Amino acid sequence: MKQLHDALKQNSLLIDNFLNSYLPESCGLNKRLIEAMRYSTIGSGKKIRGFLVMEAGRILLSNKKKVKDYMFKELLVAASALESSHSYSLIHDDLPSMDNSDYRRGKKSAHKEFDEATAILAGDALQTCSFEMIANPKNIRSPKKRSALTFNLSNSIGFLGMAGGQQADINANKKKISEKDLFWIQDKKTGSLIKCCLIFACILAESSKMEEDSLINYSQNLGLAFQITDDLLDLNGDKKKLGKPTQQDKLNETPNFVTILGENEARKKCKFFSEKAIDSLNIFGKNAKNLVLLARYSIDREF
Repeated sequence: MKQLHDALKQNSLLIDNFLNSYLPESCGLNKRLIEAMRYSTIGSGKKIRGFLVMEAGRILLSNKKKVKDYMFKELLVAASALESSHSYSLIHDDLPSMDNSDYRRGKKSAHKEFDEATAILAGDALQTCSFEMIANPKNIRSPKKRSALTFNLSNSIGFLGMAGGQQADINANKKKISEKDLFWIQDKKTGSLIKCCLIFACILAESSKMEEDSLINYSQNLGLAFQITDDLLDLNGDKKKLGKPTQQDKLNETPNFVTILGENEARKKCKFFSEKAIDSLNIFGKNAKNLVLLARYSIDREF
């Protein structure tokens, strides 16, 4: 896994550097807001969603005869935009009215480091910032691509995607739900943004339909494998390694894959989806090694 961890580290550094240069310095009357935005995005997290954009884009561009330098810059912009949206969702997830978590990524949650109102505004600002990045003609040259990126991000984080899944998750608290409903919730809550990462890569690298179908299939199975592992880690993970509290679902009485399937069956499902994700990459051969490693990592990770 050293190859994967090295690639993740390098990718995180690229995104951190971009965000550091893109986000303004903390000064002026909105200083506290900018501090909270920078605190929540730069220098923390594995940035797996951004990695998916960059790595899938690299794979797709490797099959092109003519590749321009700006194409890699556009992938970095798109990856950073998705990390900005992901950070917004984590800030709001941690709020007392949601999961009520005091720690995230090994440090205090935004509402604990600053205050609840600032955390809400920082989440709002990071969400809109993600759209600003991909809609800016200086960042993405093609109007058609800017439009496609904006539509797909809206679709993935809105009422048809992440927000809709989060609402359904809240509604499920202290209730018994079916396995089918649980899969729907997690496909929206977690899977929709992961799917968007691969769609972004396909848009920017101008993939074929076959390539796009393969990567979307990969993303859907990867998302489920990651979510099941999250549920397993919430049950018996090491909170120091995770950088956040454990047993939150138990505390909030939130149904998850472990409570519905049982721990053993959940582990089997996780392995099944990881293997399906890997099978989806066959058309890319050895070029997809890092994405294969990521799928394997999804079931072996400890944080």
